[in-house]
Amino acid sequence: MKLTQAVERTIDYLPGIHMTGSMKELYRTAKNLCEADAPCLLITGESGTGKELLAKSIHYTLSPQSQFIPISCVNLPYDHFEEKIESCISDVSSDTDGQAGSDTRYAATLFFRDIGKLEQSVQKNLLGLLQKKIYMPRSRTQNHTGRIRLVFSSCQKSGGADGNDQCIKAFNPQLVSILPLRDRPADIEHLATFFVDRFSKEYGKDIGGLHKSALVRLEGWQWPGNVSELRDVIENAVLLSRHMLIMDEDIRFNVSKKFIALESFLCHEDFFTLEEIEKIYIQTVLRRMKNNKSKTSKILGISRNTLQSKLEDYSSLPAKPKNRKKTTSQQSLF
Repeated sequence: MKLTQAVERTIDYLPGIHMTGSMKELYRTAKNLCEADAPCLLITGESGTGKELLAKSIHYTLSPQSQFIPISCVNLPYDHFEEKIESCISDVSSDTDGQAGSDTRYAATLFFRDIGKLEQSVQKNLLGLLQKKIYMPRSRTQNHTGRIRLVFSSCQKSGGADGNDQCIKAFNPQLVSILPLRDRPADIEHLATFFVDRFSKEYGKDIGGLHKSALVRLEGWQWPGNVSELRDVIENAVLLSRHMLIMDEDIRFNVSKKFIALESFLCHEDFFTLEEIEKIYIQTVLRRMKNNKSKTSKILGISRNTLQSKLEDYSSLPAKPKNRKKTTSQQSLF
C-alpha cells in the first residue's frame, strides 16, 4: 500500500472515533497499549458502537503501510479460519520481504470481528491455531517473523464472562470497552456532522450541516443501534434532504437498509417505470445467484415457471437506452 493511500484511510477513520473527551481517552488508551507492544487487544461494546472503527484507527495510525485484515466470526467453520490465516501469513511474508528498510515492527493487524459468536469448540481450535502459527502467550513471543497484531472484538459486556470469554482470556488480551452511544450523548452532534459531510460528498449534495431542530430530534433518540444506526439515519436524511441543512422532517428512525439502498440508487438517476424496476431487480438477483433460477425464484417469491416466463418477455423487449449518471460507492466503517 502506498503511504498516501494509508494516510487517506487514517484520515477517513479518525474523525469519527476521537472527537469528544471520552472517545479521545479511549483511543489514547488503546493506542498506548499497542505502542507498548501489548500482544493482543480485546475491544468490547454493544453492536454498532464502532469497535472495528477503533481497531482500524489504531492500526492506520501506528502501521500506515501495513495490512488491516478483518475476519468475521459469525457462524463459520474451523476450516475457513485455517485457510484464511494461512493465506494471511503468506501475504504478510511477501509484503514484509518487499518492504526492506521500512517500519515492519507489525506487518499486519488481524481483526477478529464478533469472536464471541463462534461455537466454543471452533473458537478453541481457532485460538490453538493462532497460538501455533502467530503467538505463544506463555513465552510472550510471536512465531511469525513479520509480526502480526491480534485484535478481537466482542459484543458481550465485560463482567459477564462465559466459556467463550474464558477461551479468549488464554491470550491475556488488554481490554478496552466502548460505551453505547446513549451513554455518551456529547458524541451525537460530532458524529452526525461527520456523517453529513461524508454522505453529502458521496452523493454530490451541497448540505452544510444540521438544523437545530434536527439535532434536537437526534439527541432525543435512545440509539439502540448505536453509531451504526446514526450513520444509517444520517445517510437517509442526506438522500431525502432538499435544503442546505438537514431539517427535522428529514430525520427518520428505524430506517430499512433496503429503503436507503433504493434512495441511493435513485439519487442521481432518472425515475423508472414499474416494468423497468422489475426487470432490473429480477436480472440483478439472477446474476447474484449465478443464474440459478431455483434460488432466484425462491428469493423473489415466485414460481420457477413464472420467472422463466418473465425472462423470456424481457429478451423480446427492445432496449431503452437512457443517459444515467453514475454514482460512486463507499465502504461502511461501523
